[in-house]
Amino acid sequence: MIMQRGNLFLVAQSLQLVAYTAILSTSNETDQHPSGIVTAHVIAAFGIVLAAIWIYVGHRQIRYTNALRARLAATVSDFAETQAAIHLRGPKAAVFIAYTIPALAGILWSLLLAVS
Repeated sequence: MIMQRGNLFLVAQSLQLVAYTAILSTSNETDQHPSGIVTAHVIAAFGIVLAAIWIYVGHRQIRYTNALRARLAATVSDFAETQAAIHLRGPKAAVFIAYTIPALAGILWSLLLAVS
């Protein structure tokens, strides 16, 4: 579930980035600089908001999944044994998907907002 939601947010962020660059390149070519910059700033601000929503959704999904795993481990002994057998050290991939990638997207939008 976290992968599917992550893909949805990645597509949305990609489309926003395409719109952002298209507006800036078009406004530079046609000398409509002020309106193009304002529009680019609005898109970048929406990108920051979308990245924050992405982090929130990912955090909720991780909490839900962890609670579900704990209940399953307490109820089903085979599940608990399997979880113990396949446990790997270090952070889980879901943590990167839920926090790191959206944080990087937020940083990207913040930098684009600052330089445009």
